[in-house]
Amino acid sequence: MKIRILFFAEAKRAVGLEEADLDFNGVNISDLKEVLKEQFPSINDILESSAFAVNKEYAGPITLLKDGDTVAVIPPVEGG
Repeated sequence: MKIRILFFAEAKRAVGLEEADLDFNGVNISDLKEVLKEQFPSINDILESSAFAVNKEYAGPITLLKDGDTVAVIPPVEGG
C-alpha cells in the first residue's frame, strides 16, 4: 500500500524533505516507525519522542493504516 509521510520541525530538517511517498507493507504506526528508521536513519532518535497523526487525527502505536493514508511525524517542540 502507499502511505504519504509528512515531516515537521526537527524531522523535516533531519531528512531534508517535507513529505515522502512510501510503499508500506506493515499494518500500524509501530511498523511504520521501523520502516522509517530503515529508510531515514537520521531521524531514529527523533521518532522515539514524536507524535503521529493519521489523516489529521492523533494516532497511537497500534493505529491501523490503510492504503492512501497520510501520516504526519510531529516531533516535540521546544520553546516558550
